[in-house]
Amino acid sequence: MRRSQITLDTLYDREEQLLEELNSGEAKDWIYHEIVDVYENMYRYLFRCSAEEKEEHGFEYVKKQLVSYLIHYGTYLKTQLRKDERVAKTAFQKALRYDSENPIAHYRLGFLAYNEQHYKEALRYFEQALEYQKTYSNREFCLNERQLYYAHLYLANSALFIAEKTYRSLEKFPDYINDQGAPAELSFLHGLLQRNENILTMQAFTKWTSSGKEYCSKEQCEQVMMNPPKNTVVLYFSDRENVVSYHGREVCLPRDPAEMLCYFLVETNEERPATKYDMEVFFQSRQNGDIPTNTFVQKVKRLREKIGRIGVPPIIDSCQCRGETAYYYNGLVDYIIMYRSDYTFMFSNEW
Repeated sequence: MRRSQITLDTLYDREEQLLEELNSGEAKDWIYHEIVDVYENMYRYLFRCSAEEKEEHGFEYVKKQLVSYLIHYGTYLKTQLRKDERVAKTAFQKALRYDSENPIAHYRLGFLAYNEQHYKEALRYFEQALEYQKTYSNREFCLNERQLYYAHLYLANSALFIAEKTYRSLEKFPDYINDQGAPAELSFLHGLLQRNENILTMQAFTKWTSSGKEYCSKEQCEQVMMNPPKNTVVLYFSDRENVVSYHGREVCLPRDPAEMLCYFLVETNEERPATKYDMEVFFQSRQNGDIPTNTFVQKVKRLREKIGRIGVPPIIDSCQCRGETAYYYNGLVDYIIMYRSDYTFMFSNEW
């Protein structure tokens, strides 16, 4: 027992080291993969323990952390900067092994299957996402309003694609060919598909500025990146990477600093600066762990340095708020933020 306990202690020590490295803002590429590996080893060990030992050593905490990393960082398990849908698919499937009724994992797998034109698989995942949403208790992994809307659209279109394929297969039969109502049925299905596909395409992304937000297509986002307005910071959460662009120069950011920049731009100003307590979601801590002020300061410093390398002026100022170091977007230049409309930010995005 003592030897196993040392192994578990070693895993917790490794967890702390990895979380500190991640908070430093200079983590190596496979940091998320290593963190997931640590939690998986913890889970396997604790799963065999008694109920008392599970409670003592934080089994539920480990399980939640494991599922959270698989879902929030699954697409980055290969590299921090490049998104990989194949890696994400494996991560979401693995998350369901530990949490089989997780709505957002089912939704993400449905989206990937839909993009691959695997409509039967997509239909099953979207049905399960909507069904589990009704009773799932952890809000972190529930679908938001936009995702619920898209889940219904994707579900409907998956069924329509299957129905259209079935109708077309019936054309092989002579009796069907002679049925004058058949073309009208196919035309009706095709019309519904086109309408829904148009909604999904034209509202696929959201473009957010200081003036408000509007929906746009992926192609429109790419056009903005090719011809960005002057004196404007563009933050683009694309399907491949998270890019900050300014005056034709670009830098890629991992998820945490990209979302931190997004938070500064849309949630803060001189009258409403953000302290470490406002932004604790961007810091990986152990159960009930506090965020050292220096860690907060250093992470913001590294973010400012990274965007400063492409010529972005100092748009994040510091101040004191309620006795704490705080930061805010000063409005020195404009901004555009573009992201998939069903993207789940770590911070609340009910703007």
